[in-house]
Amino acid sequence: MAIKDLEALVASISHALNAARIPCVLWGHCLLQVHGVPTIVGSIDFVIPDDLLQAGARVLTDVALAQDTLLTPCPNPTDCSKTAPNRPTPPPSFHNHLEGSDASVGLYLQRDTLWFLPPLNSMRDRLLSPATQQLPPPFILASDQTTLPPWRPGRASGFFKPGQSPVVVPKAHVLLEAFMRIYARDVGTVIGSFALTMIAYMELYVDEDGFLDVDQLPDHLKELYCERRNDKKPVRQWTQELKETLGQNP
Repeated sequence: MAIKDLEALVASISHALNAARIPCVLWGHCLLQVHGVPTIVGSIDFVIPDDLLQAGARVLTDVALAQDTLLTPCPNPTDCSKTAPNRPTPPPSFHNHLEGSDASVGLYLQRDTLWFLPPLNSMRDRLLSPATQQLPPPFILASDQTTLPPWRPGRASGFFKPGQSPVVVPKAHVLLEAFMRIYARDVGTVIGSFALTMIAYMELYVDEDGFLDVDQLPDHLKELYCERRNDKKPVRQWTQELKETLGQNP
């Protein structure tokens, strides 16, 4: 995505949502980049509370972004690549397009992404003022240089530069848990295949580089993840056990 300062743009969107009292957590391509996973950034995405989609959509319609970047409504919502049924990644619940770019800004609901965490609304004040209040345990700031990786050859951008509006991101083990749960929920679909690939990427680019604290995973998921990492079971058997563990079987 040809944007001069992606971090400033992400921070300006986060600031606009927070100013409207909408707690938001970075998601998608940009989040992978923060954790060091190399990926092409085709969208800037955030997770917001389930009941604030309309409010979030209004923000993305009226927001003034960094670098005088403009957002425009999707010209063809029923036939847009950002929401196509066969797209390889989960579609957002709402999106607008960055003017003059193929990229978009999207909103995802917590019930579709981080449903296993406490409701974002229950942590609202701490998420809206992360610079002055301690963040809830699942989250850190995108500028946290003590936890997130720096840029390295063969890896993505890593932590954000300091001095911008704060952007909240899930910790690495939370992101891994999300992918494991999405895979169990959507196995056999393109979204399930995407989630399984992301589990492998988390192992390759985050865990192997020492930026994933596996001990922070719930015990039942920690054991399953270690089995997958060490290739102890066929994928089919591992998938069945993951689904059973998470109660995803009929």
